[in-house]
Amino acid sequence: MKKTMHRLREKHILGKTILAVFALCAWVVPSHAQSVMQKATQYVYWTNNNNGSIGRATTTGTGVDQSFIGSQTGGAGGGAGMTVDANYIYWTGANGGSATNIGRANLDGTGANEDFITGAVNPCGVAVNTSFIYWAGDLGASIGRANLNGSGVNQDFIETGNGVCGVAVTKTHIYWANYETASIGRATINGTDVNLNFISGAGSGSGIAIQGGYIYFTSNGGTGIGRAKLNGTDVNPNFITGLNGEIAFLAVDSKYIFWADWGDRGSGTTIGRANLDGSGVNQSFITGTNGGFGIAVTKGNP
Repeated sequence: MKKTMHRLREKHILGKTILAVFALCAWVVPSHAQSVMQKATQYVYWTNNNNGSIGRATTTGTGVDQSFIGSQTGGAGGGAGMTVDANYIYWTGANGGSATNIGRANLDGTGANEDFITGAVNPCGVAVNTSFIYWAGDLGASIGRANLNGSGVNQDFIETGNGVCGVAVTKTHIYWANYETASIGRATINGTDVNLNFISGAGSGSGIAIQGGYIYFTSNGGTGIGRAKLNGTDVNPNFITGLNGEIAFLAVDSKYIFWADWGDRGSGTTIGRANLDGSGVNQSFITGTNGGFGIAVTKGNP
């Protein structure tokens, strides 16, 4: 009889233990799934040139926030190009001539510092890799470089001449778009072997982005997007044509090309998107921007 009672108690305890394990799993699995989903969410960011704010949305077009940075900080001071890495958003303050600043904020929009780096000449495009931040001042004549923490500023890292705006980097090279010469320049990542006309006659505007072995660039007075291989061959300035307004910058991830329509001197109100092969063009992928100009996307760096 005692043995029977002992076995019943063991079964009762075992049953409670199993129920507790199931309850724990029921709580952990959804929580873990939610955490993974949050980490997996990718975002596209843009500068609203008219009010200096920065907007954000998911790369599927949801969760649009036109004042992601700016509504509580008095303005991000953003006006032109931008980029992101694993930790921060960077943007330049180009405003037509007098800007000198490059800003930085955390990916969640906190800690905005619009004067993270100063002293540039109307800095326009910006790019980062794992060691440095690079920028081009379209009224200056050089590409600048600094350490990721903002130290070691070199305003004349590469001499390029006037008209350089968009900048992009790979592990081996740095590329830039010159809207005055309609060309794309290239140098090794340490600033040597400078070729101001790596791709000539590209119809290049301000923007340039790199992904999947290709360079994408604005063309046709900002109404088109061109594409070429990283080695400078197969240049096609008419990869995408017939776009509205004026496109200043591009952002590219593993699936899509994104652009902001600046319109006629800041009248644009949309973000566009297309597939990497140039199909599926949607010029109103996101609406309600305020003179959208610079654009960046998470996991968009090569």
